[in-house]
Amino acid sequence: MNRLHLTTMTLAAMLLTTASVDAADFSITPLKDGDSFTGCLAQNSATGVGFLAVGDKVVLFANSSKFTFAKGDQVTGSWSVDGGAATNFSSTADTAATATIDVPNTTEAVTALTSGKALSLTANSTTVDFSLDGGEKAFMGLTECMTTQAAPAAN
Repeated sequence: MNRLHLTTMTLAAMLLTTASVDAADFSITPLKDGDSFTGCLAQNSATGVGFLAVGDKVVLFANSSKFTFAKGDQVTGSWSVDGGAATNFSSTADTAATATIDVPNTTEAVTALTSGKALSLTANSTTVDFSLDGGEKAFMGLTECMTTQAAPAAN
């Protein structure tokens, strides 16, 4: 099992937990497999949106009770920010009701997610709108987490 998939499964379980957070707040959590650092999670349980950074990859998670797919189901659809151009995706659900999307490593995609107000996500013919408030803070937190956690420990 590859590191991204293992981390994704760990993240999926974490996304289902509820926490009392402001709608614009993302909690930033370093993820480990034993003592080995695997990546960082930026999660907003109140909105159902999370970002996972592993190496140079970022994955977007969106969880909604409106999504009726089960863990292991094939999920296809598209996403857009603030009514912009839609980007298609296809993935396997790591947990029920959660769509997982590889964020394209492009300036346009990152800018949209960090400065946009709303994510419109269609997954298996069901469309759900999510707030992206705090997206810029989430990406800044992921960058800081990845930098500090991946740095070698000082002797």
